[in-house]
Amino acid sequence: MFTEPKYQVNYFWKWLFKITIIFFILILCFIIAFLLFEKKYQNKIYQGVWIGDYDLSGQTAKQAKQLINQQIDKINQNGIDFIYQNHKTNILPTISSVETGINYKIINFNINQAINKATNFGRDDNFFINLENKIYSWLFQKKITMAIDFNQPEIEKILQENFSNFNQSAQDATITFIQNNLSNNLQLQINKEKLGKIIDYKKGINELINKLSQLKTQPIKLLTKTQYPQIYAEDCLNIEAKVNLILNLAPLTLKYDKQIWIIDKNQLADWLILKINTDKTDSDKVTIGLNQNKIENFLIKKIAIKINQEPLNAKFQLQDNKVVEFQDDQDGKNLNIIATYNNIEQSINNQKTEIELIVEIQKSIINTTNINDFGIKKIIGTGQSSFAGSPTNRCHNIKTGANAVNGLLIKPDEEFSLNKALGKIDKSMGYLPELVIKKNKTTPEYGGGLCQIGTTIFRAAMDSGLPITMRYNHSYRVSYYEPAGTDATIYDPWPDLKFINDTGYYILIQSRIENKKLFFDFWGTDDGRIATRTQPIIYNITKPEPTKIIETMDLPVGQKKCIEHAHNGADAVFDYHVIHPDGKVENKKFYSHYIPWQEVCLLGVVKLNKENIAATSTVQQ
Repeated sequence: MFTEPKYQVNYFWKWLFKITIIFFILILCFIIAFLLFEKKYQNKIYQGVWIGDYDLSGQTAKQAKQLINQQIDKINQNGIDFIYQNHKTNILPTISSVETGINYKIINFNINQAINKATNFGRDDNFFINLENKIYSWLFQKKITMAIDFNQPEIEKILQENFSNFNQSAQDATITFIQNNLSNNLQLQINKEKLGKIIDYKKGINELINKLSQLKTQPIKLLTKTQYPQIYAEDCLNIEAKVNLILNLAPLTLKYDKQIWIIDKNQLADWLILKINTDKTDSDKVTIGLNQNKIENFLIKKIAIKINQEPLNAKFQLQDNKVVEFQDDQDGKNLNIIATYNNIEQSINNQKTEIELIVEIQKSIINTTNINDFGIKKIIGTGQSSFAGSPTNRCHNIKTGANAVNGLLIKPDEEFSLNKALGKIDKSMGYLPELVIKKNKTTPEYGGGLCQIGTTIFRAAMDSGLPITMRYNHSYRVSYYEPAGTDATIYDPWPDLKFINDTGYYILIQSRIENKKLFFDFWGTDDGRIATRTQPIIYNITKPEPTKIIETMDLPVGQKKCIEHAHNGADAVFDYHVIHPDGKVENKKFYSHYIPWQEVCLLGVVKLNKENIAATSTVQQ
């Protein structure tokens, strides 16, 4: 039997022993390196984690937030330029009031969410996923994008106001009628279609969001797109016969209750348009239809104003500790524009000349039938703020807004929206205009001062221990809302202030004004919850840039008018605690970031240079 030499066996075990030692040394080195790595990045962001173009490696959450806030502040102050051909306009994330310092955001950076993502990257519950993430960020970088809230309708509106002159919309083939003076008949004429070229606003806004999510500020070049017509003249066959069939129905009679409106042949002819034929039994590509926009406009301007009546909710107040009604509920009426248009179209197709208007009854939401079940017993929370020193229009708007909310009931489990509660903000509701800055142009807008309502109700909701579901701070510090960090800005449709009535009973809102101080009292049922909040901590105070001078031809030559005052930038934070009767505790931190706001002054000049022409052609409303 063959026996392996002894020296070969010893050689094998020696090498196995060496390999094992090396293996354990490597593992030990890895563990030591890992522990040293973890110690280095304890409470810090791991290597290779970026937000946009900013490397956050080795920074604490506080340091990273300060760095990113600096860039956000620059964007908030300088805005983003949009360019098309030789025309440039600038959009600022904040729109502000000249007279009162009221300001609201149309672009908001969710910095806390981004910093939390950066801080928590590589700190998952799974060790191997964490290890993979750390190696990946170290080798390839981990880019975290900034989440952004934005008021798209407002941004698109600003772009349209500045670039709409460059649009050439496509035109479908159309029909017009010429009055024949000899026969007194209407003569049909078909007009040829045209191609269009329009600016792609949505693409520009998408690029804006993409750039800002990476904290990039390069100008955005707007692009155009070809717009094609849908209806071509060459497809308009047998149109005249179809037109005559409809015009011969005139006059039409629109009816509601005892009221009637007569539609003569000329009016009916003005409503006719060419449209794509969807009737499969008709071989013609194009047929005659009704112009929905014109008919709806007619219904709104001529008929709805004589029929519509807003429903009124019952409103209540407290007298001798009892809830009493001071505004009766009343059902409303509303002309259903779309349903009425459809009924007109269907009636004409069926050769009918008498057409019923579709009117709907709108029930009031709050009525007096269940007044004893509301559970309104005592004040559960109060908010207050001072508007001392406010100009006349602002004081008026605050009183108007407070009256609009006074007496409202919030149902159990309802999410209260302040924008919805205030409703329409315009002259018809009693509001006065204030000058608002949109870049370098000033334009009147109604409702300045309503953020005083938002701030005070925010404080009342917290004092009542209610869960806050939406709240945004102002862009910069405003004296009316001190202490900083406890303010809430609103602007329809966004930003809004929202909270939930989770008390199980109705909440009655009562407003009062005493010596230029605004109060909101929330009346309801005290369920024993205890709400507290800490005093806000204010930090990172930063000075604004020097005064910015903007040349304008709207002022006499040499006259200087400051349209924005300087404000220090700062951060603020406070804790909001609610202890429920069952022992449940809810804690929430409210963070606020206020950008440093430089003083801006207009200077009257004889002529603007090209740069100023581009800069000041921003908003004209």
